[in-house]
Amino acid sequence: MARCGRSPRAHARPLRACTPGSGRQRLLLPASDPIRSPRQHRSSRGSPIQAPGAWFADRSLSHLPDGSGSRLSRHRSWRVALANFGSDSRHRAPGLCATGASQCGAAHMSAFFDTVALAITPLTPVHIGCGQDFEPTNYVIDDGVLYHFDPARVPLSKSDRDALISAVNRRGDEAIRDLQKFFHARKERFAGVAHGAVAVAAGVAEQYGRRIGQVAQHENGGRRVANQLEIERTAHHPHTGAPYIPGSSIKGAIRTAWLDQLNDGQGKSPGDRNAQDIEKRLLDSRAGFHADPFRLLQVADTRSTELDSKVVFATNHKKREVYDKDGRLVEAKGPATRREAIMGGQHRALRGEIRISTLPGIGAGSRAPGPGHRIPAFAALATACNRYYLRRMRALLDVLESRRLAAPQWLSELKKLLADLQPHLDSGHLMLLRVGRHSGAESVTLDGVRSIKIMKGRGQPPDWSPEGAKTVWLAAERDGERSGMLPFGWLIVEAANSVPIESLEHWCAAQPRTQMAEIRAQLAAAQQRAAAETLRQHQLEAERQARAAAEAAAQAALEAARALLSAEGKLIDEFARSCRSKADNARKDPLNPGSGLYAEALRLSKAALRADSTWSTEDRMQLAEMLTEWLPKVVDKLDRKDEWKDARKKLQLAALRGE
Repeated sequence: MARCGRSPRAHARPLRACTPGSGRQRLLLPASDPIRSPRQHRSSRGSPIQAPGAWFADRSLSHLPDGSGSRLSRHRSWRVALANFGSDSRHRAPGLCATGASQCGAAHMSAFFDTVALAITPLTPVHIGCGQDFEPTNYVIDDGVLYHFDPARVPLSKSDRDALISAVNRRGDEAIRDLQKFFHARKERFAGVAHGAVAVAAGVAEQYGRRIGQVAQHENGGRRVANQLEIERTAHHPHTGAPYIPGSSIKGAIRTAWLDQLNDGQGKSPGDRNAQDIEKRLLDSRAGFHADPFRLLQVADTRSTELDSKVVFATNHKKREVYDKDGRLVEAKGPATRREAIMGGQHRALRGEIRISTLPGIGAGSRAPGPGHRIPAFAALATACNRYYLRRMRALLDVLESRRLAAPQWLSELKKLLADLQPHLDSGHLMLLRVGRHSGAESVTLDGVRSIKIMKGRGQPPDWSPEGAKTVWLAAERDGERSGMLPFGWLIVEAANSVPIESLEHWCAAQPRTQMAEIRAQLAAAQQRAAAETLRQHQLEAERQARAAAEAAAQAALEAARALLSAEGKLIDEFARSCRSKADNARKDPLNPGSGLYAEALRLSKAALRADSTWSTEDRMQLAEMLTEWLPKVVDKLDRKDEWKDARKKLQLAALRGE
């Protein structure tokens, strides 16, 4: 499929080229930086100014294309322009600027730039791929909300840490399943340490509950494959996690519409070998990158303080009903996938900026786009985009209506909105765009040269269609839905300081919202509970450490006291510890004078009372007290009065006491 105008990646790499003869690379186009407006240049006095475009910023004055850089001070027009540049407040940090106040309501023009501050309203869900996923090891879903966290920063108790290590040490897919179960079983705790929360479609939450930690399929050889349960994230700020629309996505959509307007439905020329050749012919940029007029167009990444997103299913559906030979309806192929998307119906929820470099005084023949091929103004871009995308939106709405894939009320209200917006679209006040994943092949290709590859059955050659894709991807609450779904990617773009359009504002207010205020409240409550639990765990740990310290101190004192005992005292202490150990196990020795504790007690008593004994009177009395305390507890039957009376005589406790 030949595509024109779109960059396949949300974030472009820096574009560099070698300076002829030097072999040294220089920057031609900076990489896109999330949530960053175009570079702010400053004058030698520190005043913010508008940079004079990619061409002007990349060369010293001595390299002006007409060779007049050394004579620049003698040209009054350039001298006056540069003298005023940076000191005039009109040329400071851009506000809301567009050529023609009567057209766009935001007239502001510098010597080098036209700048338009934008207010962007997503009409339908928008997903911009970023190459990152939510995975079951960094998110949990609870009560319809996805909480995402950094697992490396979650405090774990010793038992949780041991359970996690045990799960990790399992083999193959068993480890994946056990890890999923580990996080799911502790979802309330992990929700409390989450750094973000996203609404989740009901079907996604239900699927998560059914599949987490379960086997997805059994393969040959008995291997069991775990459910991965990844959720594709939309483009988001790397630090805050807030979703946004990259400027490159908006610029790519504009470029496609502009190229289609230039092509005007014509077919390929003999020299067109690929999409790049078509673009160069239409833009008259065969001479190289410097001649491409879109290098003079800068689009900032959007920003927003409050933007709702939601995890939905992306489901594939045929645009026309197709039946097999048995009369059964054939469904489109491709499994439903889970994707985070910016929700539609958020009036002016995103802010951005378009900046058009005008290159005053630079004419044809210089290393710049010819004046006739440069982009004149925001209104011209809007006209091209509306010509291109409005037809596609109406065709898509017809498909959704004929297949009954969308809710009838939503379709009728959106058609009424488009009718209300038609005068604004025709005049260039508004710009209709389609961006992101699932925009459809017909929205990224040109009429007249489009050739879409249509795959057929196994072993059959593909077809090539000039019309577009045969299927459409729609956002759904559940993976099996066949109605009530929404298309992806539609935006309304307008000048930020223009008067809000009442019909658009009312239409947005009527769209379902994700209750982000409630979700944020739930996240705050979960974080409070987690903080309280963390405090409780810290207190318990402090108490445990205090007890351990006290026990260690007591043990040290006991060991010190034992070191001071006589040899006989040590025998008494050792026998007492044996009795204590037996009592701790809740067991008793038999009353056997030949073995066990009772026999050892008889031996100690006899040794203490021998005529040649070295036992002191104090040690004998301590032995008698110890035997009296412990033997009834650890020797069977000695807790009986008669048995104990007989044992006392055999042990000669009275003699030990000196009675």
